[in-house]
Amino acid sequence: MPMPMTTPMPRKPQWSAALICALFLFILCVSSHAQAHASGQGSEGCAGCHTGGQTPTVTITPSLTTLAPSQMVTLTISISQTNGPVAGFFIDSSVGKFSIVDTGTQLAGNGVTHNGPRTGSGGFTKFTVGWTPPAQPGGADFSVWANSANGDRTQRGDGEGQAFFSMAYGCSGSKYYHDYDGDGFGAESSGYTIACSLPQYYATKVGDCNDNDSAVYPGAAEICDGKDNNCNGAVDEGLAIATYCTDQDGDGHGVTGQAMKTACIAPRGFGLCDGDCNDSDATVYPGAAEVCDGKDNDCNGQVDDGARARCGVGWCARESDVCNSTECVPGPPRTEVCNDFDDDCDGVADNGTNLALCGAPGLACRAGVCVPDTNAASEAPMPSAAGASSTQGSAGSPNHASGGTGGAAGASAPGSPSETPPASGCALSASRPRSGLASYLTGATLAALLLHRRRRSASGRA
Repeated sequence: MPMPMTTPMPRKPQWSAALICALFLFILCVSSHAQAHASGQGSEGCAGCHTGGQTPTVTITPSLTTLAPSQMVTLTISISQTNGPVAGFFIDSSVGKFSIVDTGTQLAGNGVTHNGPRTGSGGFTKFTVGWTPPAQPGGADFSVWANSANGDRTQRGDGEGQAFFSMAYGCSGSKYYHDYDGDGFGAESSGYTIACSLPQYYATKVGDCNDNDSAVYPGAAEICDGKDNNCNGAVDEGLAIATYCTDQDGDGHGVTGQAMKTACIAPRGFGLCDGDCNDSDATVYPGAAEVCDGKDNDCNGQVDDGARARCGVGWCARESDVCNSTECVPGPPRTEVCNDFDDDCDGVADNGTNLALCGAPGLACRAGVCVPDTNAASEAPMPSAAGASSTQGSAGSPNHASGGTGGAAGASAPGSPSETPPASGCALSASRPRSGLASYLTGATLAALLLHRRRRSASGRA
């Protein structure tokens, strides 16, 4: 009985399973690790997925050199066959939208990747993608992560590479350099972009030798900080150099006969070579103020010479004739007035009521100066047409009772000749409602007039 014939299954290439596995791992790595750097350059690729080989050359080439907004362009990704003919890739962009124009590719998140192994020829393996820019002119940055595989069914001997490309659309475009420290200069190593106008955090100038320090850029003033501020390759050049001696107590004054250093500024642990007579006490050094402490503070060979004991605070502060605090007697206090000074020797300047400090109602003490008390004026009742309100300036009002920002406690009774508003139409009817602003202005005006008339009356009596 003849055996049934079976149709032989087609034989797959030997490298298919290994490459599919490798490419799957590549896609997995890219999808989880590929991120765009702030400058547009790749910060991570498929790190560690394919190792042991050499880094391939990766390029991005557009089909159009001049591009209008919303006009699609084809981008060709070329990967050198550095480690073998098989390659994979992933591309993304800062703006715009990708589309599929190559049967061997597929959308992946915001970018495009391959959907199967590809073998190239002529020294390069290539992929193509479509990309459409936004409707408004601008610039776009593209990043590609790729690998070059040898096809040995493992990831050993493969290599990874990256590429960056930037282009403008809707304008001719200019090149701008990423300026991380905001000093107006970028660096080649910081990345660049091509756009229609200067983007935020970029600069038109390049050549910054330290893009993480705003005090370092071409043409900067050289200062004594151990840095090449002007990016000319020299450190602290052209600055005055001095010799410094060991300074153990950190008072800025050193001792001779020990370690010395030459620099434009005193290094840590060094100070002026002026002969500190006690390098273990920061209160003792040449030129220090002599105080009553039983030490030779100024290093002149004498202890407490010329020093005097001090006592008391404010107006009561005094000095004795000798360096003995028991012989120092504070002076007598005086009445506290508005002068930003402690007159009554209680350790506080200008404490007291506004009336006591300024000597007249309607004033407030502010930073040592008596000024019109606008708070008291705006809160005082308005006078009626028949005369001033019987409560204005009353010592029993809440403000006056507090003594903080109120006016004159114990002011003379309203309606007296010295406080009656002028009968020239300035008095307002109390029955007519007033706005907050009108009340404020009228109160302030009346307070000023009352103060003026009181002073004139006082000068007349004098």
